[in-house]
Amino acid sequence: MRRHLITYLLAGLTAGLLSCGEARDDFDLLRGALSPDVPRFHPRANALAAIRPIPPRLEVGFPSRDLSGVMLLETTRNGVDTWLTADGATITLEDGLLTSAKGFGSGLAASDVSQSAAVLRGARSGPVTRFHSFLNGNDEIELRAYRCAFQSLGQDEVFVQGLGVNTLKIKENCYGTSSQFSNLYWLRPQSREIVQSLQWTGDFLGSLMMKRVPE
Repeated sequence: MRRHLITYLLAGLTAGLLSCGEARDDFDLLRGALSPDVPRFHPRANALAAIRPIPPRLEVGFPSRDLSGVMLLETTRNGVDTWLTADGATITLEDGLLTSAKGFGSGLAASDVSQSAAVLRGARSGPVTRFHSFLNGNDEIELRAYRCAFQSLGQDEVFVQGLGVNTLKIKENCYGTSSQFSNLYWLRPQSREIVQSLQWTGDFLGSLMMKRVPE
């Protein structure tokens, strides 16, 4: 059982130790290392592998890099979930919204997405402002502000472990002074729970697709 979990993690998103200066070919070299016979297991991931029952899982993928896999839930504190890859890269989610992506090159260091979360919960409407901070090549934090607007794309079916789930698809379009991006959310109509999402991590890896695996 433990070997099966290790295989799952090694097949997961092991792009964590890449820096933004490395070449695109490194992603191809990385794929060749994704084998249970060539473990690159971070101690924190090794500790998670020993936990029973198996921690909650998150299906993830970077569509622009053709990388996908599974992350495990490491901690939950004050409503913020931290998810871990096999080699120690992490993402944090607050109310299902991405607030950081660390260990994936020049990814998202931190963010304030409280206004966006309020819109998705149905607690407010209209345009919102969100703030992202990124670690640049000089190890300095860059703060960026975005103005975002939401639009409904109607009903859509999402498949979770082979079962269809009816959702409301919402698009968030965000514009800043130097960049722009869009996020997609698939919500349960009544609870407003995020079933699946595609959220921006930064220019290096682009958007991250996420789907919670039912326990």
